[in-house]
Amino acid sequence: MSDDALFKMPTIDLSAKSLLMLSQLAIFAVFAYWSVEDGVEDNMQYLFLVMMAGAGLALFLSVPNARIGVTLGIPAVMVVMGLVTGEYEIMFWAVFMMIMIGSIAYMPAMAVGDPTLGLDDESRLQRLGILWVVFALFMVFGMSGIADMATEGEYTEDNGDDDEFTIVLDSTQQTIAQGGLAAGVIGVLVFLLTAVMGSELGPMRPWHGGAMVAVAIIISQYFWSVGEGAPAQSPMDYLMILGFIGILTLTPCVAYEGSSDSSESE
Repeated sequence: MSDDALFKMPTIDLSAKSLLMLSQLAIFAVFAYWSVEDGVEDNMQYLFLVMMAGAGLALFLSVPNARIGVTLGIPAVMVVMGLVTGEYEIMFWAVFMMIMIGSIAYMPAMAVGDPTLGLDDESRLQRLGILWVVFALFMVFGMSGIADMATEGEYTEDNGDDDEFTIVLDSTQQTIAQGGLAAGVIGVLVFLLTAVMGSELGPMRPWHGGAMVAVAIIISQYFWSVGEGAPAQSPMDYLMILGFIGILTLTPCVAYEGSSDSSESE
């Protein structure tokens, strides 16, 4: 492939690298689906659909400058939408999306050592480690609700559209949630020590930390499905969770395990 090609068709197989890229694509596909899941009421929903679908495909096909465009472009459009419509709370969600979308856009490329990043291996892995820790903490304490479930025995979400709900756990479920939160925190520490700080923890590897954080996310999703007051879950919700789990576990696996997939020149 020439350096100035407009896109590159990725290899699809069962390798960790391929599954990581598919996880990234799945997350954007779900975002696109959610934008029109309840029908289309205005053109903004079409815009969000096009943005998310286009972002996912651009990243999957390695379109030049797709990562920076996705990371900054989507939040910028959201800010403009908030100013135009007068819904200024969208600006808060723009910051939220920049953290999430930026992490999802950059981590797979950093893991496989994409040469377009212009980073040497030491800098690439150092930045990837920090970004992964931020994303993992964001998932455990900001997105999943596992922290509130473990400490309060319930989790409340208010989307601002009169669809607030509260998931209530019984004592046994709260104990399980506490175990899930512990697994997530320990997983972040394992990754931080082994990947970012380069310490030895016996047989523990960075991807073990990712697997432990994934356990926390899976437990949280379980209570999103069975907890009292939990909203109905669709197959797309589960696809999103699979995408997040793929990013959390496969990123350190590809980046730190010396797989030929991660060092392969393309």
